Amino acid sequence: MSTALARLALAPATRARVDASLRRSVGHRDDARPHRRPRLIRRASSASPSASASNADGMYDGTVLFHLYDELVAPKPIFTTFLEGALHVAEVARSHPSYASAHFHEAHDQARAIDCEPHGYFNMTLFSCAPETLWDAFEDLRECVDIGHVERTHHPLPCAEIAATPGPTSAIASAPHGAVKYAETDATVLVATPRGGDKEKEAWEAWSGVDAARESCGETFLGASLHECVDAASAYRFVVRTELGGASDEAVAAATEAARAAAGDGAIVGAYRCAFNIEKEGAPAGALPAVREVQKKQREAKEQGFKSAAA
Repeated sequence: MSTALARLALAPATRARVDASLRRSVGHRDDARPHRRPRLIRRASSASPSASASNADGMYDGTVLFHLYDELVAPKPIFTTFLEGALHVAEVARSHPSYASAHFHEAHDQARAIDCEPHGYFNMTLFSCAPETLWDAFEDLRECVDIGHVERTHHPLPCAEIAATPGPTSAIASAPHGAVKYAETDATVLVATPRGGDKEKEAWEAWSGVDAARESCGETFLGASLHECVDAASAYRFVVRTELGGASDEAVAAATEAARAAAGDGAIVGAYRCAFNIEKEGAPAGALPAVREVQKKQREAKEQGFKSAAA
């Protein structure tokens, strides 16, 4: 879809919010020199600088809701595409009283997402409430999750963050609630292991491939976190998210294969990048693909301008 069509396809009120979001978006560097990005980008927050989201153990003091998708099939007749249904859920989640932010990831090999392959996307949503109270605090969220993926196999996993490297404070716990934002260029490896397996918390950096990623990615390696799902009926117990920063495609592939070999049978393992950071307020979640398309065109035009000036 062209930039103009992507924008005009939105309702007038939505276009206004999209335009406002674009004006607030953080621009890319004016030069093309490679650089290492921080673990996460902090946006302006109304919370005080000392109001971090850390508990006494240095872990995230709230819920990390991972949503894994076995089937990327349109939940018809309600929604016409998988992404439409998934982003509708993300929009409703914003109304949760403890909502902080969401980070919708697509496969590092974008073709896997475009072709709707299993686990071509996953979502990670942060809430300031305890995972045990997530659904009770906003019953519409659970209902919406089911509607957005009706008759499809998917796994909403309310988790507690229980370990991180490097420590003593995890990356998401070091910022105030709602102040986390990931760079789209950074790579991430996700590992989810089945409940009832033989994985032990103490050895998580080995069986999740974190140790191997640290070695293969070198200085671009940014860290990793271990999460445990509090829902005893869930299919998966542990989820590990490893940040590889601006690692090369070869390093990302090596880290992913090492994680797949270490995690064993039944685990979900994949490489991703954050496609959408969904804040409490801003452009509607369903409009974010159009916003992304506009920003992509702006970057391409800017890069072309640099090349023309250098010629």
